[in-house]
Amino acid sequence: MNGFHNVNNLGSLATQQMMTNRVEVVITNWENGSINDLTSFLSRQSRIAVRDVRVEGNAAIGYVANKKEAEALNKFNGIRFAGKSLKIQVTGGVDNSSPTVKLLKAFLFRRYDPQTKMLNLGSIHTDAELVQKGLFTTISTQSKMFAAMMKLASSESNLVVESVNLSDNNLKDINGITTLAQTFPNLKNLCLANNQIARYKSMEPWKNKFKKLRELLMTNNPIVNERAYKNEMLKIFPKLVMLDNIVVRDAQKLDAIYNFPFKSKPFFFENNELGSSSTEFVTNFLNLWDSDRSQLLQLYTPQSQFSMCSDASVPPSSVKDADQNPSFGFYLSSSRNITKISTDTSIQQKLATGPEGIAEIFNSLPMTKHYLLEKAESYSMQTISYGQVNGFMIILHGFFEETTKPMNVNNKGRPRRFNHGSNASSDKRLSKKSFDRVWVLVPTNYGVIVASDMLTVRPYVSAAWIKVPDTPATINNTAVPMQQMNQPNFVPNTTMNQQMSPPILAPTLQLPPEIQARLSPIQLELLNKLHVDTKLNSEYTYMLAEQSGWNYDVAFKGFQSSMGQIPREAYIQ
Repeated sequence: MNGFHNVNNLGSLATQQMMTNRVEVVITNWENGSINDLTSFLSRQSRIAVRDVRVEGNAAIGYVANKKEAEALNKFNGIRFAGKSLKIQVTGGVDNSSPTVKLLKAFLFRRYDPQTKMLNLGSIHTDAELVQKGLFTTISTQSKMFAAMMKLASSESNLVVESVNLSDNNLKDINGITTLAQTFPNLKNLCLANNQIARYKSMEPWKNKFKKLRELLMTNNPIVNERAYKNEMLKIFPKLVMLDNIVVRDAQKLDAIYNFPFKSKPFFFENNELGSSSTEFVTNFLNLWDSDRSQLLQLYTPQSQFSMCSDASVPPSSVKDADQNPSFGFYLSSSRNITKISTDTSIQQKLATGPEGIAEIFNSLPMTKHYLLEKAESYSMQTISYGQVNGFMIILHGFFEETTKPMNVNNKGRPRRFNHGSNASSDKRLSKKSFDRVWVLVPTNYGVIVASDMLTVRPYVSAAWIKVPDTPATINNTAVPMQQMNQPNFVPNTTMNQQMSPPILAPTLQLPPEIQARLSPIQLELLNKLHVDTKLNSEYTYMLAEQSGWNYDVAFKGFQSSMGQIPREAYIQ
């Protein structure tokens, strides 16, 4: 391999890699000092160097060495400098001034075909410009440069990629190219032909990662000669339809499996009576929660319980409208997040019992505004009967806007290791939040009482139940880019619609004809196995499969964990 033992070349590669890994940070409220004073101050306080700082308007924009340093520097957000509180933001921007970045970006666009939406990364190690710069000359540099290239690709909105060609790259495994799944999770066609991949295990990092991959080409790899090759590839890629130019699944039936047999609805009520009662309760409750929480306390008895849990985990940037910089300063002292609390005593202290204790936590939370009536589509509610207390349970998901700061702040019982983030405890901005709330209600002669009330507060994200229309992919459309990969015979197969015979069901598994007609053979087979193994009747077997996402292992574990609560009539009589 060229340049492997060339010390000067290795030094150059190290410098290029360092430049590629740099992360952009933006600093404001520094104007009372100079740039040199600012960088020196941050270096002394954080032991982190901010380099190549430039001024744009009121912002000082510079770079730190890597993501880890960026996260560490962000902990000093709010530190006082020259009479002001610095505001430090990690933008994650790429240092476009780096020659390596410019080279890799030019390579990406040179290899991209916008008409077919194909990125041709075949024979990377033979590219003249990359070889001249000493990139992709060893396995080590290939892995590092590929990761850098994928980072660049993910930031380029003009790179709309549906097909990738990685043929002729001497790949023995996918360890150096695993980031492909993060950059292009919706990839439809992938070519890995003419490499040296020999083991199924080497492909497992991609298991269930490419949710829309329909075509895979692995010809001229040792792995294709293995006896279980086809089955293993189908396990790794759940929506694969064509493997090495051969149809391996029925596309229409495969789509039927992944399309829920009923329309997804944000509101579900076990019966009409519960629907009416729960809707009225939630509407009135939230109105008082937003205006005068003290009036709600009459719903809670001395035995009633309330707990609030703050989940400050930052949602992925790929999630629509996700809040990437959430504020939880008003919540952490009262939060009963048992994954963060270190002792049983603290867990017990965070559980409020009776109106007095509940009122204390109510008053420690920001005042809010819900939009249940104005923006009903942004909320999801389910109501089911709850036999343990002869009552019912309401589960509500949605969002609220914080309007004013709390009446008082609860600082009691703060666990020592309650760590939700770098600056979460000191950040007390009012903002929009997502939430989940679960009430257990018990009817009385005078209305209802709240036996249990659990509130979870999360960073804001848009409602997951609002589906964006998606045009189903077809083989004719997705196969076109693969024909451009210079691989023999990679063409769509016209026998895609060949039928699979349905399995023979147990006599006791009786499904309504309209339901059975909409289920694929694979779903019917799963239902049949669940029915035989659990001895549940048809209705409960279908309910179990549906709630588990048609995953047998998940369904059977759920059955085992709730056997004590399943009524006798749920079983085969």
